[in-house]
Amino acid sequence: MLLVVLGFAVEVAGQAESDAGAERVGGLEFIDEVDVTVVNVDVYVRDSKGRPISGLTADDFRVFQDGIEMPISNFVELDREIIEHRHVTSAADKVLPPPPKPEDDKAPDTIDVRPVYVMIYVDNENLDPMQRNRVLRRVREFVTENLVGPVAMMVVSYERSVKVLEPFTDDPLAINTALRSLSKVSGGRATRDNDRRQIQEQIQEAMTNLERSQSTDDIRAVQMRFRQQITAFAEEEAMNVTFALEALKEAMSILSGLDGRKSIVYVSSGLPMSPGIGLMHEYATAFRDTGFMGRRFNTDRARAFQSLTSAANAQEVSFYTIDASGLNPLEGYGVESRFGASDPTASSLGMKTYQDSLRYMAEYTGGLAVVNTNDVAGGLELIRDDLFSYYSMGYTISNSGQDRVHKIDVELPGRSGYDLRYRRRFVERSRETQVQDRVYSSLMVDIDDNPMAVELQRGRPVPATGDRWTVPVKMVFPLAAIALLPEGDDFVGRVQLYIGARDVAGRTSEMQSQDHLVRIPADRIESARNEQFTIQVQLLLREGQHRVGVGLLDQVTRQASYERMVVTVP
Repeated sequence: MLLVVLGFAVEVAGQAESDAGAERVGGLEFIDEVDVTVVNVDVYVRDSKGRPISGLTADDFRVFQDGIEMPISNFVELDREIIEHRHVTSAADKVLPPPPKPEDDKAPDTIDVRPVYVMIYVDNENLDPMQRNRVLRRVREFVTENLVGPVAMMVVSYERSVKVLEPFTDDPLAINTALRSLSKVSGGRATRDNDRRQIQEQIQEAMTNLERSQSTDDIRAVQMRFRQQITAFAEEEAMNVTFALEALKEAMSILSGLDGRKSIVYVSSGLPMSPGIGLMHEYATAFRDTGFMGRRFNTDRARAFQSLTSAANAQEVSFYTIDASGLNPLEGYGVESRFGASDPTASSLGMKTYQDSLRYMAEYTGGLAVVNTNDVAGGLELIRDDLFSYYSMGYTISNSGQDRVHKIDVELPGRSGYDLRYRRRFVERSRETQVQDRVYSSLMVDIDDNPMAVELQRGRPVPATGDRWTVPVKMVFPLAAIALLPEGDDFVGRVQLYIGARDVAGRTSEMQSQDHLVRIPADRIESARNEQFTIQVQLLLREGQHRVGVGLLDQVTRQASYERMVVTVP
């Protein structure tokens, strides 16, 4: 979907009450400004069997950013009992004020428990349907047992495009109904697996036939045919991986602006990090053509997976990957093989590349990979432990105001035999990036964060070209909500507008942004503080229903507001 901001108009209109005084700027009181960022690190400490380790204190840990040890400013150990107790207490506090407590009361009510957002992402394009239904049965059991506050879950399916089957909810029935709806969906994975097996068998058959032929021309013709077949297969696989990772990034944008712990449970039969490498090795061994292995660099997707995990770390998302393939024999060693055993190294490489990607996605985002098992229940139990049993610690850094990547290391000196998992990268995000992320999230989930009282007003759609329509939209906010500072004979404010849109088919626009200057003559400033400011834009939208999200950033106070509306065109 294409969204284009065609132009804007500015007007001052209406009246609004305001108590803005000389000590207030943009509706906020400033005494002093300290611009810091609190970096939260969730650390999972497990024994050799994957069970949580409890009883550690802040003194047991050392945290490093870019090789420099950072003093731990906040620390808490959490488990399911504490989290659920605190969640219930928080809900009660909204109805009744909490009773007074003794000064020495250290009940878990004092712990600030962040919301937990879990996206169950079923990659139907890279998932064998027979394997999927077995795994999703266990996933539904996991949902029933663990979808309790403060956890919220959603269901997303990838079927050549990202489809949200159920938005975030705490209703297990709604999530499981969405998961059951996938039982009849099929993608292209089974076909690609069959193509790979056919090429493998053809290589074995050709070697059997060539043993009876000494013709050099025959051998060269067969070699050329297999080179072309394997290259075409690898390129198709590589393209499929690219599409799959772009879809995952699109799904991650839903989570990007949410405040809390965020994770994606990714269910698939694996993605090849090095597409076609198994077949390349099979051919190279059979025909003693080791030079052909160099072709793997043309389709290697390691950098694409690095980009994915970097994006996940930037948005504080952890991957929990589930390989639905289970325990399979090496390809060419099963009962279906017609020509005897294939090269074991080639078969091993062919299987390994699908699992390497799942391990990589989990390891570099602080998550967990569930592989090499026919029953994923045990792996889901480990994921459950991560939802409710962990150490949350943090440290402060001076905010640079820019997008920067930092390396994080956590150590437990003097304690061996423990497995530590945590996100290895922290991406310091500028305020502008944070606002854009929140706007993207608002296209999928409700975000109640509008301190500047922004209102959206839609005009009548007008035909533009083809199936596109021009939709006028006004964004109105009180002038008292932004900072107006003296500049010459005027008072000037500066705001940044961000707009995004998403249609019901899941197509999302590029983020559009505009800078706006608010200039009020000094002799009108007092009356203008009680008035409203309007920014008018023209959106170019396809026919259909859209969610339009808006973010407004005051460049002086760095305060932001978010609002959205549903637009039906025409």
